[in-house]
Amino acid sequence: MLRCDAVSSMLYLDYARGPGQWIPNRDGGNINYDALDFWKQLNSAVKERFPGAITVAEESTAFPGITAPVRYGGLGFDFKWNMGFMHDTLEYCSKDPVYKVYEHHKLILPMEYSFSEHFILAYSHDEVVYGKGSMLGKIWTGPPSGRSTTAGTASPG
Repeated sequence: MLRCDAVSSMLYLDYARGPGQWIPNRDGGNINYDALDFWKQLNSAVKERFPGAITVAEESTAFPGITAPVRYGGLGFDFKWNMGFMHDTLEYCSKDPVYKVYEHHKLILPMEYSFSEHFILAYSHDEVVYGKGSMLGKIWTGPPSGRSTTAGTASPG
């Protein structure tokens, strides 16, 4: 498997850049045609040289055709890393159970776009590096109220 990080920053000439920090493409837009060609060639070469290999794009925008085959104008990735899934489920799980009823939209919204690409639902290493804490720490809301926090001595309630 080949996971390609920060694909978005290559696809858009103005990605994370302010006015005057980028030059429009030949058509006056913000799409980086060289990057499109690069990804198409890379994915085609991987498929040709390593049949069965899987390529995954970490791409955080709604750029169309990330996982469409190159022959149909797509970039040819097998999967797109669904970053929204990770953020939304972690946020949902971190809520106190009493309030989760107000957060169900975080789990339902992805269904609106889930069939636009071939998504892979995964949690990123980025969520636990640089002192961000453990995955358990991100979703643990603490013991239910009225219960003891001492191991093995939980009171009824």
